[in-house]
This record gives sequence, structure tokens and C-alpha cells, in this order.
Amino acid sequence: MDCNVTLMAFLNAAEKHTLALICETLAPALPTPDGGDSPLFGCGAHDLDIPDQLEAALEKVASEADRQQLKLILGVLESGFFNGITTRQWGAFSALDAARRTELLRAWAESPLPAARQTFQSLKRLTLFLFYAAMPADQPNPAWPALGYSDTPPRADAQPRPIRPLEIDAPITLYTDVLVIGSGAGGGVVAGELAAAGQDVIVIEKGPYYAEPDFHGRERASMEELFEHHGSLTTRDRSMMVLAGSALGGGTTINWAASLRPPDDVLHEWEHEYGFSGASSAAFQRSLDVVERRINVNTAESLPNRNNAVLESGCQALGYAVKTIPRNVKGCESCGFCNFGCAFGAKQGTLKTYLQDAFDCGARFLVKTQVRRILHQGGVAVGAEALAEGADGRQHPVTIRARWVVSAAGALHTPALLLRSGLGNAQIGANLHMHPVTVTYGLFDEAITPWHGAPMTRVVTSFANLDGRGYGVRLETAPVHPGIAATSMPWRSGEGHKTLMSRLNHMANIIVITRDFFGGRVRVDARGNPVLDYQLHPYDARHLMRGTLEALRIHIAAGAREVSSPHNDQMVYRPDAGGSLDTYLQQVAARGFRGNSYTLSSAHQMSSCRIGGDSAQGAVAPDGESYELRNLFVADASVLPTASGVNPMVTIMGTAHYLAQQMKARL
Repeated sequence: MDCNVTLMAFLNAAEKHTLALICETLAPALPTPDGGDSPLFGCGAHDLDIPDQLEAALEKVASEADRQQLKLILGVLESGFFNGITTRQWGAFSALDAARRTELLRAWAESPLPAARQTFQSLKRLTLFLFYAAMPADQPNPAWPALGYSDTPPRADAQPRPIRPLEIDAPITLYTDVLVIGSGAGGGVVAGELAAAGQDVIVIEKGPYYAEPDFHGRERASMEELFEHHGSLTTRDRSMMVLAGSALGGGTTINWAASLRPPDDVLHEWEHEYGFSGASSAAFQRSLDVVERRINVNTAESLPNRNNAVLESGCQALGYAVKTIPRNVKGCESCGFCNFGCAFGAKQGTLKTYLQDAFDCGARFLVKTQVRRILHQGGVAVGAEALAEGADGRQHPVTIRARWVVSAAGALHTPALLLRSGLGNAQIGANLHMHPVTVTYGLFDEAITPWHGAPMTRVVTSFANLDGRGYGVRLETAPVHPGIAATSMPWRSGEGHKTLMSRLNHMANIIVITRDFFGGRVRVDARGNPVLDYQLHPYDARHLMRGTLEALRIHIAAGAREVSSPHNDQMVYRPDAGGSLDTYLQQVAARGFRGNSYTLSSAHQMSSCRIGGDSAQGAVAPDGESYELRNLFVADASVLPTASGVNPMVTIMGTAHYLAQQMKARL
């Protein structure tokens, strides 16, 4: 979003004033602790126009119900009686001094009232992301020099865009053999395979098309351009941040290139417990092999950056199993900006491989096109209705008539599309798995520079099976840029948060990825858009906590001089301060995980239209065809019967390839 864009304001003057005070409390202008002149401390939310930017962002991404809820909250904060009863800060928020406003927000962060914690987390995430990712007047953020963060993201030489989408400037009807809805790990593979087999293919992507010249590496703009809901998507209760791609290539365009095969025990589970016949077959393994070759999966380009080296050294000291993560790259520059699209074209996602194959074989592409519903007659899918954005920004109706329809819109949008289209199988939208993730930080004497280098090259597998049936956690690392780091850092005060951020260059992170046994559900709102109902189940929370404790232990074994838990009310341990590490870990475990009281996120969404042996077990059959509509297939993350347990790109692509071979046999 352009920082200078002016949208219609939805807050009145009094509400704006209260919101501005919240922003300034979260990110205040302060004296530098050592008496120096640090722009990190000296710059506040007001200096970067964060209140106006926050209102503009909410105007763009929040629902009307959410905006009205915010207005209500801002009004309630001006009630001294309410503040006194709930936080012991008697007085209107605007009448409190900075210290008491801090105490009030801190009380909301740890409140027993879920709505208070939810409100705090929502405002904290958005405000601090905007503050640390902002580029006023298109210039580097004034705080970045204090963090050691580069203001010159990697850029490649300009070159022609190799895929040329159709331009739609009027209502139109198109005809094709196969309509593929979605272009990520699933849709890209199906489109490439079927186009290469001689089928006429149309690919529809709701996001835009960006290629190497467009990947500028700027955090805020990249999040808004390339990610679902402009990077601000959460579960319905706001407890989990959800990262999902929304551009041509889907998640394969913005992921971190981790290319892990599905574990054999998971495939065995899918076949023998869920009826996905063939999942543990040699044919499925061949599909995985073919996909890996096409996207150039290798370990030669998995050199560890400093963050991954810390993870590896800590595990070696403790005797934990740590493995190299293969990556789908070719000529990687190790720049560390993978999550904003690869400016060098090294990442071999569907954009560079299967989608290009499809285009070269004559496939047509529609981008910035929303499919509203699948058309069907007499129990047979016959096409879809969509709205395409033209060059003038106007929406134009598009009707596509197709012999076959493949929904590959992802685990969030495929169930929403099927529900909008009138399908009623009970498994549509059910069983949503998210691989819940939390993050721990370790502070080191040496520079870590966690935004530089290949971001994810090592994985800890020692805790992948904590229950004897394949459910547990894997530990990895993540690229940390200032905006996303600010959202994950605990906030106890404006000064405390800035102090944490000032140490970012010396912080290593370990993320805990949970293979969740219990799932949630994708529902649709009144406009047919997906709503994510997901709360971490206590069973999975125990695994997440175990991983958190082990991650903290690994930091210490690697030489960290300070570690911190992911809670809002941060729990810190310093080896040189004395005290037992085991006692500290017991205290962290006793704190537990309560919704919106700690950092929780998801970058992997799966299983919301799962394959099953019959219509009671799944929404689609083992060949990917819908149990309700003939000639409607699903081939994306939503068909995976359970969470894969590993970064799922190769699993999704292999599954899509396997299903595409069965489609070919019937065409």
C-alpha cells in the first residue's frame, strides 16, 4: 500500500485521537538510554504517520464488522470507569500520561478477558509492523541503521516477463478443455502436466503476476502485494497470524524454498487410515521424484547462514538430530529475501517451472481474477463464473466453459469456492490443519544478521514423534526482517520493545512447527469469503510447548547469553545471572499457552477438503474427483488428509502430479 494513499476515513476526530495515542504508546519517541542520538528511540509513531497509515490499512483490509468493533473499543477506552474496573487505570485513555497508558495496554495484553487480549494483539501487530517496515517518502526507515538492516534490497537486471496473461477489458466467455483455478504448488503442477499432455488449459489466479523485475524486496510493499489479505490475515479469534501467498505461483513464489518429502509414515497413514489409496505406492514416490527433478531440489545450495549455524551447533552440543533441508533453487544468491519473491529467478517455484511449461504449451492465464462459483449442470461441473480486473481497475464478468474444472485455490479458498458453488459434503471446510508455529529468540555476542543468507537450511527431527503416532514438532529457523520481527517480539513497554529491536542483529531465532492432530474449519462470511475458525487444541499445545522448551535449551547450548519465551509477558533467562535453566524451563511450561497471550502463526494450511476413501471420510475421492460433481477435481493443499508434518510444498506438488497422471488417463 502506498503510504501516501488517502482513503475515506472511518474514524471520527475523537476516535482518531485515541488511536494515535495507542500508536504512540506502542511505538513512542524516547530519549536514547545511553544519552546518545538514536533515531530508533527518538522516532515515534507520530513521526512516521503511523496512526493515519493504520487507519488506511484497516479501511483496506478490515471487514465492516471489524471496523465497527474498533470504533466501539476506541469509545470504551475513553470511559474512565471501564478502564478502572478492567485495568485499575482510572481515567479516560486520552487523559492518562504515557506511563499509565503503558500500564493499561500491558493489562490488556495479559487480561483474563479474551476480547482484551485479542484487541491488544491486533493493534500491536499492525502498529509495530507499520512502524518498522515504513519507508517514509520512499526513503529508508529511520530506525533501520540502528538495527543494522540494509536499505538496499537485492535487485536483478530488468528483463521481459516470460508469461503474458490475457487482458480482459469487457465481459467475455472463454472455452477450454481444463480450467485450473489457482496457480500455486497444486494448480501450477496440474496446469503444466495437462498442458504438456495436449489439453487446452486456462489458469485463473486471483492475485497479480509478478516476475523478477517486480520483486523489490521491500518488506511492507511485498507483504501487501504478494500475501493473502495484504499480509494481515488471522484466524477469527486473532490468535494466529496466517501467511499465505496471493500472486501467480501462490505459496511457491514467497516461501523459503524448503523442499522436504512427506514422511513415509504419514503416507502410510493417509492410505490405511483415511482411504487415500495409492498414497504409499511406488507411483506416488515416482511423482515426488519427478517433481523434485523439475524444481531442482538439492542440498548443494543449502549452506547455513549464521542463524542456521546456531541451530546446528546447539543441537550438536545436545546430541539432537539435525538434518540439512534440501531447497528448490538454482544459482541462489543467498540474499535472504526469499519471502518477498526471488529477484534473481533462482527459486524454482511453479512460476519458473510448471506454469512456464504450461504457458509454453499454449495455456492461457487470467490474473487478478476472482472465481465466484463453479458452474454445474446435472451433477457435472461445466465451468466457472469469475470477475477479472481490467487495466482500468474495473471488474469485468468472465464465464469459462470447460470440460473439466480443477480447484487448486489452496486450503483457504478451495473450500470457500466449493461452498459458494452449493456443494454440501460435510468434509468441505472441515479438518483445517495449520502447522501452528511459535518462535523463540536467543541473544548472542556475535552478529547473527538473521535476514541474510539462505533462511531455512537445517531442521531438528528429534521431537517429530512425541505421541508414538507421528505427531510432534520440528524445529527450524526463519528469515527475520524488521516488520515481522516487531510483530513477534513481546511488548511490555515502548522502551522495552525498542530495546529488544535494537538487538535484532544479534538475535537468532528458532521456530517450532507443530504437526497438529486436531484441526479447525474454514467457513464463509455473508459475502462468501473464507473465515478461519481455528484454536490450538490442548493436545497440540503440549507438543508446541515441548518444542519451545527444547528451542530455548538449544539456544543456550549454542552460547546465547539471553533467551526469551514467546509470551506477551516475556520470560527471560540469562546464564550469567545464576539460576537453573531447568527451573526456568519449568516456569515457562507452567505459564502455558493461552490464546493471544503469545506469538502464534501459520505458513502452512492443509486438509480442508481432504481426500477420503468415501464421502463420509473426505470431500474428494482418491483420484481427486469430487464426490458430488463429476469432472470437478481438487488438487492443492486442501486434499492432504492430515497435516504433512514437514514444510508441505513438495508434498502438495507430488500429490498434484500424482492426481494429474490419473486425470490424463481419463482425458
